[in-house]
Amino acid sequence: MEIAGRVADAFGLGRVLDCRPMTGGVMNLSWRLTTPAGTFAVKQLRDRSPDELRPLLEILPRLAARGFPVPLPCGRPLWIDGEWYAVASWLDGEYPAGLAPARCTELGELVGRLHVALAELCPPAPPHLPGISNPVDKIKSKLHSYASRTPADDFDRHAQREIVWRLDLLDEAEPPEAEPPQDVDLAPCGWTHGDLQPFNLLVDAEGRVTGILDWDRLGVRTYALEVVRTATITFGRSTDRMGAFVRGYRTHVPITGAQLADAAHRRWWTLLTEAWPLDRHYDDNDHTCDHLFARRSDYLRWWTAHRDEVTAALR
Repeated sequence: MEIAGRVADAFGLGRVLDCRPMTGGVMNLSWRLTTPAGTFAVKQLRDRSPDELRPLLEILPRLAARGFPVPLPCGRPLWIDGEWYAVASWLDGEYPAGLAPARCTELGELVGRLHVALAELCPPAPPHLPGISNPVDKIKSKLHSYASRTPADDFDRHAQREIVWRLDLLDEAEPPEAEPPQDVDLAPCGWTHGDLQPFNLLVDAEGRVTGILDWDRLGVRTYALEVVRTATITFGRSTDRMGAFVRGYRTHVPITGAQLADAAHRRWWTLLTEAWPLDRHYDDNDHTCDHLFARRSDYLRWWTAHRDEVTAALR
């Protein structure tokens, strides 16, 4: 990576001893950079501006001071050779897989403590947020526009099959299969990480969390949304682990079964109706998220077949 030396110089890190691309991430380009000053994580900013990341310069050190395993920014992002780069301290660990139920509970406790700490460190959040869904007709119109394309490759053929299946589900007359979430105010709300999932978590050999990474999406959301999203992405089809995670979270943040069930329905509805991977592929000619469309489609089908089990585990 020729840019490594210029990044190291710009951030005052010294001579590059080693630079390796990180292949585990989903969307961002990142590297493991080693210099005489230490080992660092370098990320090219693709979907966040430096201004959006500026609050992290203050929040992350304060979280670290409270004992949370977060990377420390090495100054503000810098413009280097036509791109923005951010550098942070390196955290050791592996991406979590197959965590024991007790570790799932510990992860839930950690997320609960994190939400409490963010509420204390960040500006006050509103007590409620509007829960508004896009009109079904608008969703179906967009999906139809992609389904009407003449398939040219395997992605097109797979996308058409998935779109037709989703449209059939949206046409179902009886709830809960295609009932959109209600447009109501949602609570409790607060500052959340925004993207807690296996590629943004690190654990040691015993499954204890050693790193909470990629804070680009820090923002105000409903707590239930972060709990449901984290549980379903991290634990996949293991409803037992989802339940253990929720039990841990509740030791720090009071949240009702009804709130979690509502968030589960909203998350399922998002997967059913989202089109952003198709927008990237067809409108932007960006194929970097094609694998996410396949992965999310597969999980949506499983979730649809096991909705009662997932909701019961999350409640």
